[in-house]
Amino acid sequence: MAKQKNRRRKATATLPKNPRPPAGLDADVFIQAGHENTPDNKTGGEGPLGNEIDWTPIVADEATRILRQAGVSTIREDASLKRPERQNQRFRVRIAVFLHFDDPDGGETGASVGFKGSSDEPAATAWKKLYSKFFPFPFMRDNFTPDEAGYYGFKFTVTTDAEFLIEFGDLGSLRQARWMKPRLKWMGELLAHFLSQRISKGNVPLPDFPTDVTDPHSDSEEELHDLHVVPRSLPKRLPDYAAQKLSAVAGVPWEKAAAMPQYNVYKGIMPDSFCVFQNLNGMPLSDVVSAVIYETKFAIDSDGSSDASDPDHQNKTSLRHADGSSLDARTESFGVIPLDRAEAAAEGLQKLAGVPDFGGIGLRLGDIGIAFWKNASAVFVLWRQRTAKRSGRRLDQNGGPSRHRFRSTQRWF
Repeated sequence: MAKQKNRRRKATATLPKNPRPPAGLDADVFIQAGHENTPDNKTGGEGPLGNEIDWTPIVADEATRILRQAGVSTIREDASLKRPERQNQRFRVRIAVFLHFDDPDGGETGASVGFKGSSDEPAATAWKKLYSKFFPFPFMRDNFTPDEAGYYGFKFTVTTDAEFLIEFGDLGSLRQARWMKPRLKWMGELLAHFLSQRISKGNVPLPDFPTDVTDPHSDSEEELHDLHVVPRSLPKRLPDYAAQKLSAVAGVPWEKAAAMPQYNVYKGIMPDSFCVFQNLNGMPLSDVVSAVIYETKFAIDSDGSSDASDPDHQNKTSLRHADGSSLDARTESFGVIPLDRAEAAAEGLQKLAGVPDFGGIGLRLGDIGIAFWKNASAVFVLWRQRTAKRSGRRLDQNGGPSRHRFRSTQRWF
């Protein structure tokens, strides 16, 4: 949504005739395709597989078509609202949505929502809850940019329920664009279902999630690696019983895994094995919606209250028992991850540039994991190494010793 390029959008598709609006309103629903027919140079983002100005009308048209056919009066608008002669227009509707795809100038974002007031938040939250059941990448915080919180389109709608902006994902991200492009019409179907349910009119059904879609890229291993796309199956090194534990039936659908190749820099992690699952459903704990899986070397950590000859031994752990005593590696299973950048700085250390934090993907002190090794598995808790290994006042690629009780593929809750 942020970038500005000089491109023009093709004409909008022919849509069904709009049903009669409810008494006292101009329509049931208002849908705007962001950047379409804009009178200025704010034509949206341009990604490796498509452009925002072309994608938003596809979603908007499909949602409008389905809603109108279901008897829901729907106003379909575009960015021509910016024209001077339209500034005094107002649309009285039950709910209004403004559609966009993000394309930040730096880094990767994800899906998000923007709204101007607390009365709009319940509808925006309900959309996130629905979309997150399918979208396999992170959600940004609400109103995470000034453009979202103060979107110009909000002034044109007067709603009885809500008005909010939708960012469907980051089209500048290859992995997200690859997931979104074949599913643009499905996004419109999902939006139509949401809006119909929200206003209790039209009874638009929940669309089937398209798993067999036309992929804009080949399935060559070289291209998949370049795109950071996760293969459609679990690592072959996993034993059969472990693969069953990491299945869609067990609450971890592999097709929702997002590759995190930036973690390859850590010593001991098997290259390209680090993946993050977001927005999971049916996990063992109801408030847990994410997981991490990766393979790492076999290493034994002897830290804690036990005595050890390990030259890097530490007699204290950051995770403690209720009485304040440290964990004991002889009797308790635990995993260790390195210090985050801020934690290292607090100890007077500097983490190497380009080495990502584990806290950035949500791993926290006390999280639970499971390690698989051959025919054995062990559940463990997570703690952080507080006194880091030094290398010229800098942390090495381990950020301090990063050890686990098994060379393993681990599932974190």
